[in-house]
Amino acid sequence: MARRCVGKLRLATASNFAPARSFHLTASRYDSLAAPPPDGSPVASSSSTRTRASPIKALRDRREAELRSLLSLKCPSPHAVWAGYLELLQFYGASAVPREIHQGVLRKCSPSPAHLRMVAAKRRAEGGRFKDSHLYETRFREVIRNIRASGQTPSLEDYHCVLELFVAVGNHTSAMQVFGEITELGLARKSETYSLCLQALAHRLALPVWHLDRPILVDEISGHCKRILDDMSLSNVPYTARNVDLVFRILKETMSMEAFSHLLKHAYGIDLAYPDRSPLEFWDQKEGDSSAATLQDAATPALPTRLPFSLAAFNTALDYLGRAGNVSKMIQLFEVVTNPLPSSDQSYADEDDDDFGVADPQVAPYRPPHVQPNTTTFHTLLRSLHKADHLVLARHYLLLAFELERQASIRLRKLVKFTPPAEIPAPRLAITRSLILPVFSAANDNKNTELMRWALRKTLKAIKWKRYNLSYFEGVRSKWIEAGIYQPPTLTEAEMDEEPLPLGPASSRFSTFFNPSSSRVAEDGSASASTTSSASSQPFNIDLHINLLRRDLDALVELQSRIEDVLARTVQRIKERLGRRVWKNKNIFLRDAGDRVPVSKDFWREHVKYRPQSQAGAQSASSEQAPSETPPSHSQEGAPPHVPHTARDPQDMQAATSPSGSPAKSTSVS
Repeated sequence: MARRCVGKLRLATASNFAPARSFHLTASRYDSLAAPPPDGSPVASSSSTRTRASPIKALRDRREAELRSLLSLKCPSPHAVWAGYLELLQFYGASAVPREIHQGVLRKCSPSPAHLRMVAAKRRAEGGRFKDSHLYETRFREVIRNIRASGQTPSLEDYHCVLELFVAVGNHTSAMQVFGEITELGLARKSETYSLCLQALAHRLALPVWHLDRPILVDEISGHCKRILDDMSLSNVPYTARNVDLVFRILKETMSMEAFSHLLKHAYGIDLAYPDRSPLEFWDQKEGDSSAATLQDAATPALPTRLPFSLAAFNTALDYLGRAGNVSKMIQLFEVVTNPLPSSDQSYADEDDDDFGVADPQVAPYRPPHVQPNTTTFHTLLRSLHKADHLVLARHYLLLAFELERQASIRLRKLVKFTPPAEIPAPRLAITRSLILPVFSAANDNKNTELMRWALRKTLKAIKWKRYNLSYFEGVRSKWIEAGIYQPPTLTEAEMDEEPLPLGPASSRFSTFFNPSSSRVAEDGSASASTTSSASSQPFNIDLHINLLRRDLDALVELQSRIEDVLARTVQRIKERLGRRVWKNKNIFLRDAGDRVPVSKDFWREHVKYRPQSQAGAQSASSEQAPSETPPSHSQEGAPPHVPHTARDPQDMQAATSPSGSPAKSTSVS
């Protein structure tokens, strides 16, 4: 029995066993495995050991060559790079691996930031979460720990590589931990370092979060942003347009006026309390780029390098102040920047020299910022005034936009006559639907029929200008083609109409008016040293200009129809409301009389063109049967307060609230 059981036993073949898994050891165990035997031992002194050590060295060299070959590829497999790195650590130990291999693995052990951002966005669109970033974060920590274990300090570029991954996935917590480690090691931070940290904060704000946790997240990110700004001031790191753009995006969510004023003061040298004067902190300082300096000036601290106040920064500042509801500061900044006072050649302290003597010559001269507004500037301004319900200011700045657009149009028509097309600058301002709509919306919210009629007249005037300019520039284009000074593109008219035209700024609270060209920085992280506030104008493209005129004309015609409908409906409701008071023998306020007086029904029918509902229905039926028949007389008694038909003629609209039918008179309820 026992022999039969033993005979049935069979040994399993090698293929039946599960493949053996290799266990990765920690860095400390790598060092213990790679440690050489002690000197003077009999094993180390024998020649046979030297013979056995050569295959190990060859294997180690082969592993190192394979890893270097992987690192030389443009897009190697991150997992293959990490596996080769772990095998090399088993031979060398963390302290003996060359520094360039650590740095290469740090950059190739994870996918590119652009790929991670795309994958994370796809996961969020599908309703999931991207969790692989924690795997790569663990790898980064291990490589940085191995570099520091070898007695070396990671470079700033190594930490930038780590920050780029956290920016791609919006991991602001790990990004700020890396920033703290950079500060702890005493590495000199650059503008790119702060830019990456700010990108991580701004990206996290744009990601979805539970609404109950959002206030906590906003407070946390606000604290991190303030910490970064304070560190930039202490380190005397100059601001760049990119960093300012990112800070503006964060401040639009936090709406911290203190941080916003601090940013304008230190980045652009603009004090919101006194926009036409330099901040008080800089009055005893001199310009940083001053060439002529005396020994006494050498002891004076240098004025921090300021960014040029560009048009993008100006529009963003106006948008921030408008969202914060600070209309007075917004108007003050607009007036000071667009119409600066003539700067004095003396100094900051040269005001009232007749009363206080000679100004201090050591104070640096101040050049106030100057920006020419464009269409986006007025759109931002009028939208904020509409939200703040400032009808008078909205009407004023729309008139200003009309005047500036008229001057620019006249100047452009003069240039196209005698100037080559390549030397003509593109226009910066145009009256569009987005400029008239905020004023009309404010009038509609307050049921201000006078302002609504004014907006209608301005819309008709803008339509007239657009049609004239469209006809004029189409003729100019034909003349240029005949003269041979302009070659039209090879696209057909249908293809030209299908091309996307430039649109206005996005309405997102995280958007700013900066574009990639305005955020471009030099390699050293400093901003481009341009003395002008706005970028060079683009050349005039007559085909694009004609297409924009057509698009704006279509939008204005549609807006005209909308204004007429809303105005007619508003006038009808005013007629109904006042008609009910007249039919109940109640008094109404007449501007001619200057008091509340009762009026008769005949007076109301004659001056306001009021028709009862029954009479309107009978008149419409009789007009269908006999168009030439005279309608019956008005009924004196039964007149319901509802008016189903109201004339859409502008004269009827004008007389709807005027008891005498003249534009200067109106009837209203006080």
